[in-house]
Amino acid sequence: MTELTAAPARQGFFRRNARVLATAAVLAVVATVAGATWSGQQAALAEQQAKIQDAEGRLTGIQKKNAEQVNADLMAALGVSQNRLSTDGERIKSLLSTAFTWDSGQGYEAAREGLKSRFGLTEDDAFLKSFMPPSRFNEDSQGRRYYYIDTVGLNSSLGADPDIEAVDAKAGVYTYAVLADVEATSDAVSQNKASKASVTAHRRALLFITVDAQGKVSDLSGVPASGETRHSG
Repeated sequence: MTELTAAPARQGFFRRNARVLATAAVLAVVATVAGATWSGQQAALAEQQAKIQDAEGRLTGIQKKNAEQVNADLMAALGVSQNRLSTDGERIKSLLSTAFTWDSGQGYEAAREGLKSRFGLTEDDAFLKSFMPPSRFNEDSQGRRYYYIDTVGLNSSLGADPDIEAVDAKAGVYTYAVLADVEATSDAVSQNKASKASVTAHRRALLFITVDAQGKVSDLSGVPASGETRHSG
């Protein structure tokens, strides 16, 4: 076919298939527009979602700030200083660590002495008379002591951070309610290679502690630890 005869043939083809070609062109345009529209919608949705998340984050921050302000206003109304709460909290944690950290009869007695020398407690205080009384022991003719704590192989340590709440504040004297987690373990961990979990008891002790403006502890009392021994499966 020559160039002269090819041109009329192409023209005839376009005339015969004009409707099909027009439809194809329309579909191509629609597909292009639809694709652009879908992409635009996705971008708009992503932008909207980002705005929603940002708004939620701002709202959470505002709610937290308001809650903190309400708590601060309440503490201020009660005459409670945040600096005192922080300082007393550290002192209380130190006291609890001293009281509940020991691994022998001598260690237990050393803990009692620490409470007296570091925190001003005396043998007349209710805490040392009833909550942490002197350890029982037998003594031989040469004066050697055999503590009951060593006989049963009992050890103690302070567990998770205690919960400390101020319940009263008057003239610089703060009273706190404290929930302490005490871990009691057995020497069987090392003697029999038992797992720690199988010989560990977690107990909760409720204490009431009064601290004055100079950091002196007074009126320390407690409810004996309670709870269930946790065993490993």
